[in-house]
Amino acid sequence: MKYYNYGGCQAELQSMTAAQRAQRILASAAIPSDIIKVGSSSRRGCSYGIEFACNQRNNVEATLLSAGIAVKRWNRTD
Repeated sequence: MKYYNYGGCQAELQSMTAAQRAQRILASAAIPSDIIKVGSSSRRGCSYGIEFACNQRNNVEATLLSAGIAVKRWNRTD
């Protein structure tokens, strides 16, 4: 459930578990985020990701990289 409007940046991840882990790690770094379902262009169906404020993109990228979380695709919905 979305509680805030973060500005439309998303990081698409491999699974719901990866999205939950990413959200926990970002919360520990004081970066708010929401878990979202991302419509994928692949035939394997939907994937999950996190949505966050676009002004936090560099912080999110660095935090996820240092935690070893691979991002499949970065999206901007603005």
